[in-house]
Amino acid sequence: MAREKLDSRRSSPRHGPSVVQMMGLVAAVVASVILVFFAIGYLLGRLLL
Repeated sequence: MAREKLDSRRSSPRHGPSVVQMMGLVAAVVASVILVFFAIGYLLGRLLL
């Protein structure tokens, strides 16, 4: 009986986002920040140079 509880707890999905989802979110945020700074640098370069 105790073993069944352990098995059911192990097979139940964890609450919250998974590691893969968190890595995807971090990758998207980093990519968007890089693109924003690239666009700012490009626009400043076009205006000032």
